[in-house]
This record gives sequence, structure tokens and C-alpha cells, in this order.
Amino acid sequence: MAKQNTKSATNDIQSLFDPKGYEDIFKTLASANERMTSIVVETATKSTDIASDTAKEAFSNLREATAVRDEPADYGKAYSDFVQKQMDIFMRTAQSFSGVTQEFGTETTEFASKTGEELSSKVTETANQAKDKATDAVKKAA
Repeated sequence: MAKQNTKSATNDIQSLFDPKGYEDIFKTLASANERMTSIVVETATKSTDIASDTAKEAFSNLREATAVRDEPADYGKAYSDFVQKQMDIFMRTAQSFSGVTQEFGTETTEFASKTGEELSSKVTETANQAKDKATDAVKKAA
């Protein structure tokens, strides 16, 4: 077998690093970043909506509780109603936040699993291609 010349060896070494494989990996990472950002923004939006609606309802309840009453005994009833309404708000809000948190956890877990599999596959494929090229270059050089 003929010995490989320097120029040929240099070209073989450069071809070991296929930019397409690395480009695919970076695109996968960029896509993963976009999806994770989407999940985070959606969760933050839902959480903000829950907090906003809760605050509006609580302020409305406060307005009702502080309204002028005709009878002194009506103030006790208004306060009791206010406390009950606030407890109801608290329970609904806690359940809503719990649902959003659970949904976020599920989506994030599924996303991480899928992205991990995809990246692992692409990295393995790129590494195998580089290995095959290196093997071929060694055979040519021998």
C-alpha cells in the first residue's frame, strides 16, 4: 500500500469533524431551549393569571366587608362572611397553583426525557461517523 502524503492526511483529519453533525446537535439544543422557554412562559402566565384573579376577588370581598351597614349586628355577619370567602379563595387558589405546578412538572419531565434521547442519539451518531472516518484514515495511512 502506498503511503499517504501530507496534503491527503490533512484533508482526512479535517474531514473527521463533520460540521453537519455538530450543526444538528446545536439545532436540537436551540429547539430544546425554545420549548423549555415556552413551558416556563406558559406556566408563569397561568400563575400570574391565578394571582391576579385571586387579588381582584379578595379586594372585592374587602369592599363588601367594609360597606356601611344599617344595624351594628350586620357588621359581625359581614366579617364572618368575609372570612369564609377569603378561606374559599385560599383553597381554590392553592388548588389552582397545585394544578399548574403539577402540569409544569409533567411537561418538564416529558420534555427532558425526549430531549435527552434525541441528543444522545445525535451525539452517538456524530461520534460514530467520526470514528468511522478515523478508522478509514488510519487504514489509508497504513
